[in-house]
Amino acid sequence: MSIQFLRLPTLFIALSLALPGSAFAAIKCWTNKEGVRECGNVVPPEYAQKETRTLNERGITVEVKERAKTAEELEQERLAKEAEEARAREEKRRQEEQAAYDRMLLSTFTTEADVLASRDRATGSIDATIEISGATITQLTRKLDDLKKRAAGLERAGNPLPADLKEDMASLERQIADKHEYIDNKKQEKARILEKYEADLRRYRELKGIKPQ
Repeated sequence: MSIQFLRLPTLFIALSLALPGSAFAAIKCWTNKEGVRECGNVVPPEYAQKETRTLNERGITVEVKERAKTAEELEQERLAKEAEEARAREEKRRQEEQAAYDRMLLSTFTTEADVLASRDRATGSIDATIEISGATITQLTRKLDDLKKRAAGLERAGNPLPADLKEDMASLERQIADKHEYIDNKKQEKARILEKYEADLRRYRELKGIKPQ
């Protein structure tokens, strides 16, 4: 007996009359194009890719076959899987880098004081460079002031400024500007070093189980 395209209540009434319990075959149910649920022992080809449910002789769902995914859904799943794999690779890389850096910290510094001493050496050399550059700026500024006074005297006397005087003044102004830029860069470098050592100190304390004072 082949039973198809029956509404669910009608189907089970028909089965109860037509088949003994032992002869009952599993029934498939699907939703047709009108949104109506139909059942039978064979799923029509046009609904084969849709969700179907298998019912036992008591009308209880024993299996659910999900509908086939669309090409767009499959592409979204592929992209999501690739993104998750990329995140996992990046996390693994980050953990490996962190582990390598932790080993470096523990092998380089024996105590917390070693970290602080290394920081002070690094920033101290920058402070010395900044101080030397500041002294150079002072010297260059004095020379420039002298030249400006000379130029002012010539202008008051109504004499033209010599070309070499103009060039010397311009050169000193460039040197002073360069030194100021150099000092600004060194200050930024010092700030980065302090930030790095602060992070290193926190991590070193974590690895050693030291509570910050």
